[in-house]
Amino acid sequence: MDAPAARSPLFSNKALVSLTIPIIIDALLAIIAGMVDSAMVSSAGEAAVSAVSLVDAINILFISICSSLAIGGSVVTAQYIGSRNYDKAKISANQLLYAATFVATALMVVMLCFHGPLLRLIYGSIEADVYENAKIYFFITLLGYPFSAIGNSATAVLRSMGQNRQAVIITIAFNVINVIGNTILIYGFHLGVAGAAISTTFSRLVFAFLGTILAHRKTLPAHFQDILRFRLDLDVMRRVLRIGLANGMEGGLFYVGKILISSLVSSFGTVAIAANSVSFTINNIGWTIVGGFGTVMLTVVGQCIGAGEPGQAKAYIKKLLTAATAAMVILFSSLFLLRHQLVRLFDFGPETLEISAYYTGIGALCSIFSLYSFSFVPMSAFRAAGDIRYAMILSIISMFAFRVGLCFLLNTLFPSMGLLCVFAGMWVDWIFRSVTNILRYRSGKWLHKKLV
Repeated sequence: MDAPAARSPLFSNKALVSLTIPIIIDALLAIIAGMVDSAMVSSAGEAAVSAVSLVDAINILFISICSSLAIGGSVVTAQYIGSRNYDKAKISANQLLYAATFVATALMVVMLCFHGPLLRLIYGSIEADVYENAKIYFFITLLGYPFSAIGNSATAVLRSMGQNRQAVIITIAFNVINVIGNTILIYGFHLGVAGAAISTTFSRLVFAFLGTILAHRKTLPAHFQDILRFRLDLDVMRRVLRIGLANGMEGGLFYVGKILISSLVSSFGTVAIAANSVSFTINNIGWTIVGGFGTVMLTVVGQCIGAGEPGQAKAYIKKLLTAATAAMVILFSSLFLLRHQLVRLFDFGPETLEISAYYTGIGALCSIFSLYSFSFVPMSAFRAAGDIRYAMILSIISMFAFRVGLCFLLNTLFPSMGLLCVFAGMWVDWIFRSVTNILRYRSGKWLHKKLV
């Protein structure tokens, strides 16, 4: 009797490239737009810059929870697509949209009522002009939370189907409109932080509108369907929330950890704060691009698991992780070699630039010698397979035991280390994640967590 023919690959090499390139382009454009945005806001004065920086730390925390909820829910959608259960995939797309939008709206309403006291609670007695600017910026940007949730839900659904080019169109539109809006409202009408906030909120409105249109096309296998006719599917919603809430909690706690570290860095002095900011801004180019391979993992591994093809899932993980590691070595080696030239993009004095170059190099070397790609990219594959608990527990333990805990411990025992304790904690955090992820992959336990 002839052996059954092996199933053809779900994704060709060409398909993998077509999925990856838009993600990388999107990441680069987001970084560029963010730098341009920061430069524009700086023209409104130091109080405006400080206010935007303080509020954005809060906004990123809460918006990341909603976007993590949408991305987590897209894993369920991807698995339904892989199993060719397109009716359930459409229901799943709707349910993740409802969940993310509800959470974002609830957060908006609560914080609109308490945005002033919340700023005082988190940042204490900041200067009066900074506080007033922060209140204005916070109030207006809060109005954009639901739009951000809708847009992130749409892009998550599109990426679950491999429609990365469409998702990139939406995010490009968001960034371009935000830059244009800032130009008009800050430079033209001199509205300061209010102009920056209005531009951001309007951009999120456009983000939501375009996302809904592109994700509502009936030619797609998992499009939004009759979203205004609210229908709660308890079974599918349970699956969406199971991974979405865990992913959201993980993302939220991650940013809480970063805020704690930022509070420690602020005690090291102005030069250290600037050097840390420059180092992370430059190295974020590499971190964001390498992280893009994880976004591709969500689509590829999710569909493989849904199709009942664990062997293909393992093969694609190896292939994408190899590509991510090669990109990591090239990127961070380049950033290390060009560190003195790159820091000159920032308008600081010679001493600050020299220290910034030093820590930029430290960050790049930490990324290479901790195998940064192994720290985060496999986590997306495990989430896509439904291995939610492992990803959440590892992320929380590693973040607070090493990046936060070790950092504060070293600062207490060896206060002369200064900013080095931050990089030491980060490096150990990444090494621990890399080793643990390799062991988890080799165990094969992540293959037995199918969601649908």
